[in-house]
Amino acid sequence: MGGMRKLFLGAVCAVLCAGLAQPLFAGEIDILVQKLVEKGVLTYGEAQQIMTETKEELRTKMAKGEMDTLPSWVQNLKLKGDLRLRYQWEDKTGSEDRHRGRLRFRLGMQSKVNDKITVAAGLATGGSDPRSTNQTLQNTFDTPDIRLDYAYAQYAVTPWLTVKGGKISSIKKLIFRPSDLLWDSDINPEGLSAQMNYTLADGVAGFFNTGLWILDEDSGNTSDPFMYVLQPGVTVKAKDIGIASKSKFQLAVAYYGFNDVQGNTLDNAEGGPTLDANGNYAYDFNAVAPGFKWGLTEPLNGVIPYLEIFGDYVHNPDPDNDNNGWLAGVKFGDAKIKKWGDWQMKYMYRRLEADAWLDTFPDSDAFSGKTAVKGHEVALVYGVGKHTEVGLDYYQMERIPESDGRRHILQLDWKLKF
Repeated sequence: MGGMRKLFLGAVCAVLCAGLAQPLFAGEIDILVQKLVEKGVLTYGEAQQIMTETKEELRTKMAKGEMDTLPSWVQNLKLKGDLRLRYQWEDKTGSEDRHRGRLRFRLGMQSKVNDKITVAAGLATGGSDPRSTNQTLQNTFDTPDIRLDYAYAQYAVTPWLTVKGGKISSIKKLIFRPSDLLWDSDINPEGLSAQMNYTLADGVAGFFNTGLWILDEDSGNTSDPFMYVLQPGVTVKAKDIGIASKSKFQLAVAYYGFNDVQGNTLDNAEGGPTLDANGNYAYDFNAVAPGFKWGLTEPLNGVIPYLEIFGDYVHNPDPDNDNNGWLAGVKFGDAKIKKWGDWQMKYMYRRLEADAWLDTFPDSDAFSGKTAVKGHEVALVYGVGKHTEVGLDYYQMERIPESDGRRHILQLDWKLKF
């Protein structure tokens, strides 16, 4: 049987060489097996066994990049994507209620250039807003654009140092980010980033995230705005701590530095910070931002599968007032949604004062991403199958002071990953 399988594998490889992985390659294998059965070379049972073993061997070779008949970049190419369908209701002070159907489609690809370098790129729906890839259903069935979401190169310098450059995906992978108080999850920074990870002791690891990111470029101005971040942090893992079977605690402190932002304007600003007489930012936004996350597996004798407590804080020392922001939250249920019946619930309260942070980065669903806002968010996610989930997200937000307006948003989602 082993000799026959090798003979058949050789025949399959010959087909590959001739057609160089035609779209119907799997169908060609089936046809070849059927011909061998018809000529009496194989029995039906032998054919099925050879098919199973051969396809498994081909998958293994493809995963290892050992298929001589295919370019290595093709063998190393990985695709992933997701589709989200959403109903959204909005109630704003002074406006009529709004009902919208929205969708989000994203497709990403990644390929290894060599053992140390990886190239990745992604496409997504939506316009040029860096904080949203949603596409509203409108305009009598028009055909929306697909745009470049990210494109970057990653260089694994050492096992503990990785450098990335380009339009990098995504902010939540570049820095430790317990919540979306400061950063909307759709933001993909542009520039250079580096991440370092190292073991300090048994169960204790340190990390350091840094980045130099471009904010704008103007051919008629040599003072182009940019920013940088320095974020040291620590991760502590423990077992059998009394109230849970496992515990993971993470703490980091970020310093954000900005160049040529004060006295300037930025695209995609939503409002909130104090402006000068020319309509530009009146203050600088160099800020200190600590954050933490504490996850407990099976706390309180397994009453729930997972419990997480998290928080963010930011302080901008330039202005004397309205220069702080904070968020406190709790998440419980299953740590991840993987299958039918998995569930997760989350609650957060945030307060982001006017000049604590730029109005170009915060969660766009929290009063459009403005500063000078506060309020509650409740979210529930339920798994309805493998890689499939439904969710509810509700925001009750208001401006600071409250007389400047209130906003309620309800989002019902169906998410599918592939």
